[in-house]
Amino acid sequence: MDRRLLWVTDSGNVDALYALIHKDPYILQNIDVLPFVHTPLHEASSTGKTDLAMELMVLKPTFAKKLNSDGVSPLHLAVENHQVQLALELVKINPDLVLVAGRKGMTPLHLVVKKGDANLLTEFLLACPESIKDTNVNGETALHIAVMNDRYEELKVLTGWIHRLHKSDAASTEIHVLNKRDRDGNTILHLAAYKNNHKVVKELLKCISLNRDIQNKGGMTALDILRTNGSHMNIKTEKIIRHSGGKSGVSLSKVKTASVFLRSPITFVEYCSTTMTRYKNRMSDGTRNALLVITALIITATYQTAVQPQDKDEIYYTGNIMINVLFVWGFNTIAFCLAIALTFILLPVGKAYNWWYIFISVPLVCSYALSMFLKYIQFPILCMPLYLMMAFILGFLIYVFVLYVGWKRAKQEKVPEPKSELTFEGFTSMT
Repeated sequence: MDRRLLWVTDSGNVDALYALIHKDPYILQNIDVLPFVHTPLHEASSTGKTDLAMELMVLKPTFAKKLNSDGVSPLHLAVENHQVQLALELVKINPDLVLVAGRKGMTPLHLVVKKGDANLLTEFLLACPESIKDTNVNGETALHIAVMNDRYEELKVLTGWIHRLHKSDAASTEIHVLNKRDRDGNTILHLAAYKNNHKVVKELLKCISLNRDIQNKGGMTALDILRTNGSHMNIKTEKIIRHSGGKSGVSLSKVKTASVFLRSPITFVEYCSTTMTRYKNRMSDGTRNALLVITALIITATYQTAVQPQDKDEIYYTGNIMINVLFVWGFNTIAFCLAIALTFILLPVGKAYNWWYIFISVPLVCSYALSMFLKYIQFPILCMPLYLMMAFILGFLIYVFVLYVGWKRAKQEKVPEPKSELTFEGFTSMT
């Protein structure tokens, strides 16, 4: 760096900076063209010259993300030298600075955890929530670094932050971060068990989304690693891991690799699931919403028809029996069942949606059947609607069975035609 700039950064005098720019307008531009350079902002950040650092952020915002020859950014230096106030000012201007990866892939968030500062860590998370997912070159998250460096308070901040996320992808983020494996396949629970740290293990086991039985690349679970401590192993730690569901690697069933799974023949359940998912993905949101409104109206109308009280005079009137039973209740039941089934098909892709729908629809179907049964229990001949619904369900199951048999036979009889290695179905050869 130019000696004149070095003198300005040492003094922290903003007026001196502009005096230098007045003499040489390209003095900052000449530094900015270099890919790796120790800028005046680096120097101001490491020495705590807040006023000068803020002025440089305005004049040359690109300095803030530039790495010097040691592979660190100005925010890294501010954290490294405990310049907390300056670090906060930098993040206020540009929250994305928390995401800048420096040497060994360490971000300022990782560095805060390593150095230890729960308050500054909290400010970084509030400014840039996405930083919780970042990993260094070893695949270690901020939680890994907290466990390895015995930063218990910082670990509690990180887990507390993950549990309190309210974003749309908060659940997947929690599962991903808590069970993230480093380059050796170790999760945060593996590292805590390796260090035989009872307090950290106990804190981590409070996390419901934490998988206790993940195996690292050596095939060892957290319980296996804990037991490698031999006589130094904390018995209480082993006990709480086992009571929380932790198992040893030998007691777990062998997990199939992705290649083994893809080589295995597709099952009928997978075939049906894939077909239904493809159908859902082809459907536009507008069409899906319109059909869901229609099925909801059909379910409401048919259910209200089933639960409304029946006039006994109409039941005893012989001329209305066949119309009432066959045409009204029979078709009403079929419409109700088909609307229930179509609604299930139209649900967005995801197991959570399917299970919640099943939990809601099963009591509704049972209530419908019970309402008809109680309405006609005194008239066995008029229980035809219930019988029709049972017959419809049985017929649907038979249809599924026939479909399965046909699919199985077609799968066995089908002989693949020879194809060129450069041409695949749905694509055009490049030659």
